[in-house]
Amino acid sequence: MALAFLAILLCAAVPAPAPLADTVEFFPASAIRPGMVGTARTVFEGDTLEEFKVEFLGVLKGAIGPQQDMILARLHGEKVEYTGVVAGMSGSPVYMDGKLVGALSYRLGTFAKEAIAGITPIADMLRLGENLPRAGTRAANQAPDLLGPFLERRSMSASAEPGLSPRRAPIPVGPGFPVAATSGLRPIGTPLVCSGCDSQVLGYYAPIFEAEGLEPATGGGASSASGPMPLLPGTAIGGALITGDLSLNAVGTLTHVDGNRVFAFGHPLLGIGSLEIPMTQAQVILTFASAAGSFKIANATEPMGTVIEDGLTAIVGEVGRVPPVLPFKVRVKGSGGERVFSYGVVKNRTWSPVMVSLATANSLVRSTEFQAGASLALHYRIEIDGYPPVEVEDLYAGTNPGQPVHLAVANDAGGLMNLLIGNPFEELHVRSAEADVEVLEDSQVATISSLGTAVTEVRPGEPFTVTALLAPFRGQEKEVRFEVALPEDTPQGDVQIIVAGGPVIDGLDRRLLDRQVAQAGNLRDLLRLVTRQRTSHTLYLRVTRRSPSAIVRSDILPELPLSVFSVFNNPRLSADTTLMSEATILEVPHDLDLVVLGGRRIALRVK
Repeated sequence: MALAFLAILLCAAVPAPAPLADTVEFFPASAIRPGMVGTARTVFEGDTLEEFKVEFLGVLKGAIGPQQDMILARLHGEKVEYTGVVAGMSGSPVYMDGKLVGALSYRLGTFAKEAIAGITPIADMLRLGENLPRAGTRAANQAPDLLGPFLERRSMSASAEPGLSPRRAPIPVGPGFPVAATSGLRPIGTPLVCSGCDSQVLGYYAPIFEAEGLEPATGGGASSASGPMPLLPGTAIGGALITGDLSLNAVGTLTHVDGNRVFAFGHPLLGIGSLEIPMTQAQVILTFASAAGSFKIANATEPMGTVIEDGLTAIVGEVGRVPPVLPFKVRVKGSGGERVFSYGVVKNRTWSPVMVSLATANSLVRSTEFQAGASLALHYRIEIDGYPPVEVEDLYAGTNPGQPVHLAVANDAGGLMNLLIGNPFEELHVRSAEADVEVLEDSQVATISSLGTAVTEVRPGEPFTVTALLAPFRGQEKEVRFEVALPEDTPQGDVQIIVAGGPVIDGLDRRLLDRQVAQAGNLRDLLRLVTRQRTSHTLYLRVTRRSPSAIVRSDILPELPLSVFSVFNNPRLSADTTLMSEATILEVPHDLDLVVLGGRRIALRVK
């Protein structure tokens, strides 16, 4: 069923704050001497700028990177000596004799007894903006997959038969971003201000954010009642990963304004490089002091521009530039009616899947009809320019305490987005995505208690019946019959009959699915594989036999003659060919209204 998608408008009605017009002079790092005293600005509460003293200790050569020095300083002042270096203070401008030195950006240790900070020289921050165009669309660089480790396919309960294990989504896993650190110095943490988040859902995804230096914190997301705040060095600024009914804003401090361009943080936000994400301001509600690490609690404003560069020494943004976002909608239907959640997701091949997954899980637990042990029916649709919509449907049951049902649904939604926008063939323009989730009243789950047939030998083409007995959770046993006839050309010998739910069959095909994805020749091959995935509410009967087979460019060639099999065994073809010793003769689906766990197998002989 085609569902209309309502566009999410993020920046059209938000006036941009006025840029700073004053000319700023710079103080070079080479002129810094130990004992010099300067000043720094930041916001501890509200939007009031406050100054504190900065005692320069010296310059650490190459501390940030090759030919990129760091200035080491001790901070003085009643508030800063009480709080220490605060998460969210990244980018606070530091001045010497009224000239801009750089940005507070690094901290020393976690339980430091005094406020020691590293300063990124302003020259290294400005260098990021030298070759950036003032307008136009920029494509994000290739970045590692962050969601992969969290996308293990929903773990149904232990199989009824050894060897029949649940499947996992074929998602590649990449390394995390490196973080610049020298002699105990590390980037000051960046608070990830969360509005509308469920604490348990956020806790599940927190390791992804923490690996990138983001520290999830309570906060809010709303427009400033008095309009845009002054855009001054020292005020809070950040980047939004998602907006709408759920908002996640990484908050730091503005260092320098150059016309409609701003420089902030003094260290990476996500370490992506070129990107386009919504840029916001923030009102600091409270600076929370903690021995383990103080941090700012803030309300983020609506977007007022776009972050266009995320480099080693700063983030660069343009005021008034409207960022592209992915409209994402989640509809949750239950006995109490329907709730609709709308989001604007950052368009980035690394972070879009994470945000889609998090928003889906959060939408479910924020619905009053939802229960952790419920069964959920998912219809997921992704609109892509130049291709038919990608649609998948499945049924989920809350059977695994380690991965509640809302996370299973969310991880599948994020996993599919990850597979599509991370494809190696072409840059996809995803117009929109939507997930319709129906919360079913009863736990619709069953196991296969027995599997049998009245015969032990069959002839090709001769029909016979295979009977599976299902045991629903707290329900009456249900019999499912498969009427089967083997192909006329089936050779004599033993065959295996397996009856199981979709996740178990995909688990058996894990290596096969991985190889098909890896050997897909183009995006259409990949889309064909995605839409072919088996569902958990379908019972499958599969007949297999030992036979030489091969996967060639994502297509399966079963029952190969030995002469052809030996040709494919040529090492020069190994990149596009995978050889197998077992072939599927027949596969018969039987749709159900419940989730089937586990599987059974029996053996027959073909005469």
